[in-house]
Amino acid sequence: MLISVTNVTVTSPTLTGFLTPQAMLKQRYLILEQAGRGGFGAVYKASDLSFGNRLVAIKEMSQSTLSEQELSEATASFNNEALLLASLTHPNLPRIYEQFTENGRSYLVMDFIDGETLEHRLEHLQGAKLPLDKILDWMLQLCSVLEYLHSRQPPIIFRDLKPANIMFTPAGHVYLIDFGIARLFTPGKEKDTTALGSYGYAPPEQYGKSQTTTRADIYSLGATLHQLLSGEDPSETPFQFSSLHLSDPRLRGLDTLVMSMVNVDIARRPATITLVKQELQRIALEYTMGQTLPRLSGHTTVPQLVSPTLAPLPPKTDNTAIAAVQPDQSSTTTQTKRPAKRAEPPRVYPQANMLFVCLGHASRVTSVAWSPDGKYLASASYDKTVKVWDAANGKHIATYKGHLARINHVRWSPDSKILASASDDHTVHLWEPLANRTEYIFKQHQAAVHTVEWSPDGSLLASGGKDSLVLIWQGLNSEHGVSTTYREHSDAIHTVAWSPDGQLIASGGKEHHIKIWEPIRTQPKRTFFSVLFPHASKEKILGGYEGQISALAWSPDGHRLASSSTDYQVRIRGLHAGYLSTTLKIDRSAYKNTLAWSPSGQHLAIGGNDKLVHLWSIGKLKETYIYHGHSGYVMDIAWSPNGSCIASTGVDRSIQIWQTQ
Repeated sequence: MLISVTNVTVTSPTLTGFLTPQAMLKQRYLILEQAGRGGFGAVYKASDLSFGNRLVAIKEMSQSTLSEQELSEATASFNNEALLLASLTHPNLPRIYEQFTENGRSYLVMDFIDGETLEHRLEHLQGAKLPLDKILDWMLQLCSVLEYLHSRQPPIIFRDLKPANIMFTPAGHVYLIDFGIARLFTPGKEKDTTALGSYGYAPPEQYGKSQTTTRADIYSLGATLHQLLSGEDPSETPFQFSSLHLSDPRLRGLDTLVMSMVNVDIARRPATITLVKQELQRIALEYTMGQTLPRLSGHTTVPQLVSPTLAPLPPKTDNTAIAAVQPDQSSTTTQTKRPAKRAEPPRVYPQANMLFVCLGHASRVTSVAWSPDGKYLASASYDKTVKVWDAANGKHIATYKGHLARINHVRWSPDSKILASASDDHTVHLWEPLANRTEYIFKQHQAAVHTVEWSPDGSLLASGGKDSLVLIWQGLNSEHGVSTTYREHSDAIHTVAWSPDGQLIASGGKEHHIKIWEPIRTQPKRTFFSVLFPHASKEKILGGYEGQISALAWSPDGHRLASSSTDYQVRIRGLHAGYLSTTLKIDRSAYKNTLAWSPSGQHLAIGGNDKLVHLWSIGKLKETYIYHGHSGYVMDIAWSPNGSCIASTGVDRSIQIWQTQ
């Protein structure tokens, strides 16, 4: 574990870095060990006793034995970092929790990142090269966080991007650290107040010649990328970069992009980090998928990514309207006097573990389901369609267009033959995709239907929606009659889940609690419910929520229930002796919309408005991987039956299939 501190050379000794294990700060932070030290800063790993013993990093700055100038520079840098980080929220930035002064020293409490710096990794490689898929993945993550910083008002310029300030976790998630010399862009200002930067990585304008702009960060990112590709340390020959010779045809254009990024002429660098990211996305997709994609004019502008199983969209001209290309349609062009407005093609961020992407929906994809036999994927959308895909390669198979309004949920029957889809048109449709036949339309709800789930044996379906009802109805009987109407909710139902043995249902929605109940009461038969809740006559209510319930999922063994809610929490409730309840410590800056257990029950996948999919090891209660291939909110997740892959989907209209191991 390494954490970088601001690199400022001082001549006088400091009193930094002398806290020992078990020392206490502010009567709540228990020091565990020193994690890093340099210049006038030290970093400690500590436990926050007031917040569930969560691990934090505490950055220390001594205010003793420094000269007046040193103290002024140190304090300004330290306070600048605290103020900037406190106002920022991004998956690739550490969060700041508190700043305080104690015993003559200033402290900054922030996320503890269990990983290492890129500088440390390069030192241990001893000249060996990193895998190209990792390099491209890390660069895209850095582009994402720089794009976020540059889009602030006013823009934030990091000014010190280099391997020492890039951290990554064992799961490959990147963090940009050390904001000591970051600054806000000031229009009309001729040059920066202070010339700061790391020799070799900072552009010429950062040394007082002019005011730095966001293109300074593009230069630093290019210098870092050049070092990773060439093995040459830019600090040895500042402002001079040798030409790159990349023989792999899948990396076409990467050398041109990098050399433009490190151009000493500001005007000849890419104008924005977004353009850099778009070109890296194209390169990463070609490298990962082995498919050549078209490029528009200019080396920094590329078309949005498309599925490798589809034909790419042709370039759009000033007088051409292009029809949306779907897997079961051919593209057409129509000459018009005015350009026809169309939705921007879905944007996908290629990942090293991405297998393929399915595109074709015209609006957000609300739900995705893997058939139990592992052969097919189904997706539902606000565009009123359900689509079926080959799970082996993403090829489109069929489209269902029977609904009259947007579709909220889709699920396969246990025998993989029938799809049930719930819609705002107040109905649930049963459709046989391989026979292309509508088997039945269920019309017993009086309002939008938000969710539908098959019982484990396929004999029943449970559906719930805006009418506050959960209806249990026959799945196999040709009449599909309602056997149970559950009326104990007082507001809209968002989610229902059957227990693995089919004896219980958990349901939740706008109310701030979950209800667990028996869909069919057979007294005096001894059921799992009666053993689990011996004093409950009809139902069990799980409270403690401060928001609406957005998703529910039983663990495969039936002993735990995972839930997400609009209070930003993901909770795992133990429902059996020996299974404790816990709340996962996930970033609370965005809602979590969906969650799913792995078939083994060892992992939980969680997706939400942060556009990420988080994988957690439940045995270790530890996050093991973060998938960041989506450009929009993640709405649903489905594990493959063998647990090796995940399909995730959302607002960006893509269905992304990726490996988990």
